[in-house]
Amino acid sequence: MISLPTVFIAGLLLATTVTTAPQSPPEGGLEKLEASVIEHQLENGWTFLIVPRAGVPVVSFHTYIDVGGIFEDPGATGMAHMFEHMAFKGSRRLGSKDWSLEKRALSDVDKAYAGLEAVRLAGSAGAISQAEARFTSAQDRAARLVQPEAFSKLLEEAGGSGSLNASTSAEETNYVVSLPSNRLELWCWLERERFADPVLREFYKERDAVLEERRMRVESDPFGALIEQLLGTAFTKHPYRRPVIGYAEDLTRFSRTQAEEFYAKNYGVRRFTTAIVGDVDPKTLVPMLESYFGDFEPGPEPTTVDIVEPTQEAERRVEVEFPAMPIVIAAWHIPGKSHADTTSLEIGLSILGQAQASRLNESLIRNRGLGAEIGSFSGLPGDRYPNLAVVYGIPAPGVPIESLEAGIFEVMTKLQADGPTDEELAGAKTRARANLLRGLASNEDLAASLCEWKSKSGDWHNLFRQTEVVAAVTAKDIQRVFAKYFTKDNRTIATLVPLQETTGGL
Repeated sequence: MISLPTVFIAGLLLATTVTTAPQSPPEGGLEKLEASVIEHQLENGWTFLIVPRAGVPVVSFHTYIDVGGIFEDPGATGMAHMFEHMAFKGSRRLGSKDWSLEKRALSDVDKAYAGLEAVRLAGSAGAISQAEARFTSAQDRAARLVQPEAFSKLLEEAGGSGSLNASTSAEETNYVVSLPSNRLELWCWLERERFADPVLREFYKERDAVLEERRMRVESDPFGALIEQLLGTAFTKHPYRRPVIGYAEDLTRFSRTQAEEFYAKNYGVRRFTTAIVGDVDPKTLVPMLESYFGDFEPGPEPTTVDIVEPTQEAERRVEVEFPAMPIVIAAWHIPGKSHADTTSLEIGLSILGQAQASRLNESLIRNRGLGAEIGSFSGLPGDRYPNLAVVYGIPAPGVPIESLEAGIFEVMTKLQADGPTDEELAGAKTRARANLLRGLASNEDLAASLCEWKSKSGDWHNLFRQTEVVAAVTAKDIQRVFAKYFTKDNRTIATLVPLQETTGGL
């Protein structure tokens, strides 16, 4: 059975391909690895984190941009994810058979779409049909001038076919690839083309693909449908309440012109962090980075989300009917990544529901047979700002969902009252440290972690403090944060109820 967190991640962090990473375990301890990181910031604000690693002649590149779903304008949800797709469409020099002709053709597409939207607001069915025909014809003319997948093919043919990746979350967009070290300058050239001169060709074709992706991940998927309702209920003000993939009504409405405006408004390089990890020589690399990226304009001042979610004062519930097995999800508001309580919450959630010997698994599945699957995690839908800790459960066949829900709260109450055992606490800390070290062993994962900690905590050095932070968590810390955050008034319950078939009548 697919674990629920995997499904959540698939829906919330929208990736275009699957990555694999070369493995090179850290040598000499965390101190040596930390000391090997070189931070170089261009005058325009673009930050590069460089980690030379001898061995396999491969380099992992991870460009992390502080632009995600929470930065979208109302009525344009899904735009950050949409631009992620567009960032693979190339530039004037890459992806066009004849740029002068294509430029005019794209202008015709924009005009035809604007005309179609105007007619839809005020026109008759016949006028709409004619406008749709003009729009389709304009798209067809533009499509004939495109070299499909030109950008991606260059990276794949250069050795990146198994690692080329992009993803969008509520908080950021990531562009990732690993290449042979002798392809370093090719990456620089392509990354410059991607961000200095993006051409948003095939926009409406790609928009239709994203709309179909929404149908599969949300409208036709029980987990996706339930999560969208959970977020919209738990958050009343903060943009975390909006789905990263966007609402269907927005995906059928926003235009290529709006996407260009979104890029100009949000993609200033002061929001860019790029980690480069692997077989590189900083003496050669840094001048190359200055040459290729130093003339970028800084762009608009980076923005933050100033909306503060009001304190929840009573339990909220939402029920979703869906032709699938029942699911219950309980969510509580917790602080963001940089808060002092976050690590204690993560260790507590690990003890609660993240291992075969977890409290929930032992009590509700093995001993009482109430659940078929159960677990817990934090960071829904992101963790830059105060977010949600989640406990989910799928009842065993024939078990009322109310019984499983009550069992979940009983286990949590007992953990808060008694605290974890020494063995439970030690096991959770061991898992946390192992996860951290595994992430540092892979060039790709190290690059991703450096970018995330730099962006979300303000200092990538904090990544290397985590083993100390984890080690300091006590049983009393677990009890304290459970009592503080996992209260009835602070929780939202989302329940998926199997849709009942009806026959006959009205």
